[in-house]
Amino acid sequence: MTHQRLTVYDWSAPVSQLKLDGGLLVLALRTAPNITRTEARLQIRTALQEALALLLACSSAEIALLSQPGQALKLLNPKLNIGLSVSHEIGLSLAAININGVLGIDLMSLSSTPASNEIKILATDYLGNEIASAPSNRQAHDFAKAWTAFEARLKCGGEVLTEWNEATDKRLAQYRCRDLILPDGYIGTVAF
Repeated sequence: MTHQRLTVYDWSAPVSQLKLDGGLLVLALRTAPNITRTEARLQIRTALQEALALLLACSSAEIALLSQPGQALKLLNPKLNIGLSVSHEIGLSLAAININGVLGIDLMSLSSTPASNEIKILATDYLGNEIASAPSNRQAHDFAKAWTAFEARLKCGGEVLTEWNEATDKRLAQYRCRDLILPDGYIGTVAF
C-alpha cells in the first residue's frame, strides 16, 4: 500500500537542499507547543508561499493562495496544476506540494493516538478491520500509519470523513501513498 519513504525538509534547512521527489516536496515547520492553530496555519502557509516562489522562480508576493474552510488549500493560478496540502499537530506543521496535480497530507503525533479500546472502534468503523487485531505493542503505531494514509487519501480526493464502505475504499485505492520521514513521535503520509 505504501512505497519508499519520502524525505521531509525542515523549513530552516538551506534552500539548496530542497529537492522534488517525483514531483513531490514536503516541508516541516517546528512550532512552539503553545502556539495557536491559527498562528501555525499562518506560519506554514508563509513557508509554503516561499517554497513555491523558489520552485516557480518568482517572488513570494506573486504566490496567492485560496483558503476556504473545509476545502483544500489552492494556488490561485489557473495555468498551473499544482496540488497543495497542509497538516498540523502540536509541535509540527507540514506542507506538501505536488507539481503534477492533487495530493493530500496527514500527520499524527503518537502521543495523541486514541486509547486502545477507541482504536479498535475507529479501526473497525473507518479503516475496515485490519488494525483492530494488531498486537497491542504495535497498535498505536499501526493505527497512526493507517489513519494518516486514510486521511491523506480523503484529502487528495476532496472527500469528507465517512465510515468504511467498499465504494469509498475502491475510490481511495486509486491514490498512491508514501510514508514520511519525520521526527520521532510523529507519523505522516502523503497521497497523490
